[in-house]
Amino acid sequence: MLTSSEVEQYHETGQVTAECRLGEDVVAAIKEKMEVLFETRPDLDQDYAPNLIEMDHGWLDYAAYPDVLNAVAKLIGDNIIVTGSSFFCKKGIGGKATPWHQDAYYWPIRPLEACTVWISIDPSTSENGCLKIIPGSHKERELFSHLSATSDENVGLEQELSAEDMPDAEPVDVILEPGMMSFHHPYVLHGAEPNNSGARRGGLTFRYMPSSSYYDRGIEARQGRQGVAFNADRQLHLIRGVDVCGRNDIYRARD
Repeated sequence: MLTSSEVEQYHETGQVTAECRLGEDVVAAIKEKMEVLFETRPDLDQDYAPNLIEMDHGWLDYAAYPDVLNAVAKLIGDNIIVTGSSFFCKKGIGGKATPWHQDAYYWPIRPLEACTVWISIDPSTSENGCLKIIPGSHKERELFSHLSATSDENVGLEQELSAEDMPDAEPVDVILEPGMMSFHHPYVLHGAEPNNSGARRGGLTFRYMPSSSYYDRGIEARQGRQGVAFNADRQLHLIRGVDVCGRNDIYRARD
């Protein structure tokens, strides 16, 4: 669970690294499950492998892990939907960059309240392409211009922040050890350098929204036609509380 000072830091900077961390046994189980996934699905891009929950509902166990979910509840409330899941597992040589962007640009959530959790599986350092943020860039809730990403060296994002909108501010590295968790705001500017350190940099991410917000499939479809990432098979799982909005198409397994 996040402390009051950690919640305050999240709102002030747009990111916080929790003092609490997942146990070695949990990290080992995630790593084993990840390695089985990549062994059985060689077609996946390990630098960015999205839609984990859609592939295997077993990932919901980690999305709903109490230490994770209790921290998320401190940031967005007790009625929680998980909207996305992915691995960013950059290879030690040739690991791709993640261009500067805002998650808010991609998410058709109205009102746009959400949170991303990054769970470190390997050490995440300045040398191997850790997450970088621009502290405070979320405060005005301004959506900056994003342009089509043209570099093949970028990972998994069709859009990136326009150079003109990049603030004149010093990025901060988010350094993590295995089991540590980073939480970031949908409007905060963030990205990562490529990895050629020789050491893999693996992280498991989950995206959450409060169920008082509405995940608008119509907006998502229009974004897809405009070149923004689109997942027609996305599942919305209510993992705590109730669907306050009442309009979200919560996933229900078919008999």
